[in-house]
Amino acid sequence: MKYFMALLTLTLLVLVSGCTSKPDYRSAKNGSVGYSEQKITDDRYRVQFKSHSKTVADASDYALLRAAELTQQQGYDWFVVTSKETFVESEKQQPSSSIGFTQTRQIERNCGLLTCETRTRPSTEVGVNINNGINNNRKEVHSILEIRMGKGVKPNEDSYGAQDVVDNLSQKIDLD
Repeated sequence: MKYFMALLTLTLLVLVSGCTSKPDYRSAKNGSVGYSEQKITDDRYRVQFKSHSKTVADASDYALLRAAELTQQQGYDWFVVTSKETFVESEKQQPSSSIGFTQTRQIERNCGLLTCETRTRPSTEVGVNINNGINNNRKEVHSILEIRMGKGVKPNEDSYGAQDVVDNLSQKIDLD
């Protein structure tokens, strides 16, 4: 029984860690977590990033990173954030993943006409609760940026160099 419990625990740890190691930075599909963009004009885009995160900063950083990548893909050097909105959905309250193990004794009593016979035997119960990866302290965060892209020298301090943003924020994804 101890071997079974150890194997079950190890299997569950591998499954849970595999689910949590998937990076959030990806293209959104059907409203899922990730980035999406919409062209407004030739040099203006709306970039959105949806994340399940412990902090609002993660979604904001990923939206900036996507804006920088999009700027480069469109052949521009820098971008300016002309509008920024952040929405935080209410927290999803779900229990954490858990494994339960209980050992009890079952009592059986068989009675005849004159006597009763009592037998006890061990009973083991195993319970597993696997959460889908959303912890109590994780929120659904939407970061929406409208950007204007340009070429050449950055016009002011409020503009971002696309390559600088990619260099600095892509390291964050590799570390997570």
